[in-house]
Amino acid sequence: MLPSLLPLRDNLFSQVDAPADSAIDINQIAHTSGRPVLCVSTPPVQRDITSQPHFSTSCSDSAIRAHSAVPPSEENPGTTPSAATGSCQTISNSTTTIKSTTRPLPITQLNGTFQVPHIRIKNTRPYGGQFAPESMIGFLCDLNSNFEAIVSESSFWEEYSEFCRPQPTELYLAEGLTREAGGASIWLKREDQNEHGTHKTRHITGQLLLARRMGRLDVVADCASAKHGIFTAGLCRRLGLGCVIAMGEDDISAQPTGVRNMRDLGARIISARAPSGKGTLRAAITEALRYLVSHYQTAYYLIGGPLGPSPLPRLVRTFQALLGKEVSAQLQEIADPLPDAVITAIGSGSGAVGLFSTFINNPSVRLIGVEATNAATITHGERGVLHGAHTLLLQDEDGQILDSHSISPDMNISTVGPEIAEWKDSGRIEVFTATDTDALEGFRMLQQQEGISTGLDSAHAVAKTVQLSQELGPGRNVVLLVTGQDMIDVNRLREV
Repeated sequence: MLPSLLPLRDNLFSQVDAPADSAIDINQIAHTSGRPVLCVSTPPVQRDITSQPHFSTSCSDSAIRAHSAVPPSEENPGTTPSAATGSCQTISNSTTTIKSTTRPLPITQLNGTFQVPHIRIKNTRPYGGQFAPESMIGFLCDLNSNFEAIVSESSFWEEYSEFCRPQPTELYLAEGLTREAGGASIWLKREDQNEHGTHKTRHITGQLLLARRMGRLDVVADCASAKHGIFTAGLCRRLGLGCVIAMGEDDISAQPTGVRNMRDLGARIISARAPSGKGTLRAAITEALRYLVSHYQTAYYLIGGPLGPSPLPRLVRTFQALLGKEVSAQLQEIADPLPDAVITAIGSGSGAVGLFSTFINNPSVRLIGVEATNAATITHGERGVLHGAHTLLLQDEDGQILDSHSISPDMNISTVGPEIAEWKDSGRIEVFTATDTDALEGFRMLQQQEGISTGLDSAHAVAKTVQLSQELGPGRNVVLLVTGQDMIDVNRLREV
């Protein structure tokens, strides 16, 4: 049985949807085949339409720039892109009011009892929503209704406890790193001790159990780091689920051993490449969405990060939040109840939503993310739509998605979760960048000071953690999320 953790608070659930006790005024309804389809679940931004240019639309691998997005009106019907096919659908002038009620979502206390706290799901203003083709809407609606019903059952969480790791990973005092910094105590959340080397086991487990209960036995997942794909393929085999993993061509060639392990576990690998020629995580997500649209009646899309159309980000955050609760509970036993700062590398954001959500309502806790310099979506991104959600993107003046680069496969992406974008706009999180050289130095520092071989994603945040320790000074506590080592070919790594 998993150890006792505090119940998750209201803020642990995605803020992509509107408040549970309010009506949503939606005048963005797409009509296809004579049937209305909800495309956007966030209220439009009020703008002077006489001074705004028209919507720009193009293929599925491009964005709609926020400053050129005009709310639909009689003068301007507007358009919205198809997330998977690249087609566009005209938004009608309908002013239909749709009432949306969301029942409270439960979460286990993880000590054998189950609680169903009242949850008020907040609105994330311009971020999130559903920008999706009609063939995907059925899956999203099915997922939304089944998610709430299934996680309300105690039997689901009992089953979850059986498949989840029986003990939390260690919260470890990094004495060597702390001594090197000469400041605040540095604690490492040792997800590298997880036998799978990934912090994503929490939401992968939850989503696969959800897929089986929904009767969607054809699982498609995106993958950048092979360690995530190996865990997904292995659990799919245990649960009797089919497994298709979309992976960028560049990531496949860099991790041949991991890809071979996935195939040995029964996974079918789909190689993906973006129109620009880059075969990274962005291309993998696009390919997975394409597969979902083609198999909409039977497929379940296990998205790897808090991305995509609602409710996908909420699913990821709900299960990943257990990571932050573990840290909170462990700190109460060995140090101060609250850390002075928590820090993690940010790619798409699965680690950040899991770690930050527990402390988001405690302003005394600094929440710090570190991006790859050439994939710094939070730092340099602008609002736009990609992969079914409105969020921050790396894009050019025409709304075309810019290629990213990082030595870490999980950091090499041109977008970020909509909730993280909201946190950035609110000023709640601090974001910094690190180069490939910084990441390699961080990797070596952890090896030399602690004897730990971390993932290249976590390595991006090591130098900032040391700097933060020096800023805070002795008697303070900093927590760094550490993931397992990537399965990147050694020769490829030496070339970098």
